[in-house]
Amino acid sequence: MAEEKEKIVLVATHAKEDPERAIFPLLLANAAQSMDVEAVVVLQANGVFLAKKGYADDITFPGLTPLKTLVDSYVANGGKFLC
Repeated sequence: MAEEKEKIVLVATHAKEDPERAIFPLLLANAAQSMDVEAVVVLQANGVFLAKKGYADDITFPGLTPLKTLVDSYVANGGKFLC
């Protein structure tokens, strides 16, 4: 029997009102993908706004990767959002 791939679920509950907390779940999801771990991001509370097309385009925080870059990479690597 083939070994199952590891999985992780991350919950995003913030959006533009707290850019640092909006970015971190996607930062962690991308890190998980780079380690061949299947990542799913669940959007709750204000985090559901991140599912709106173009909403994340201008969310940044000093020292962190812009959210748009993280979302694009996450989706390109097969990542899924659950609302």
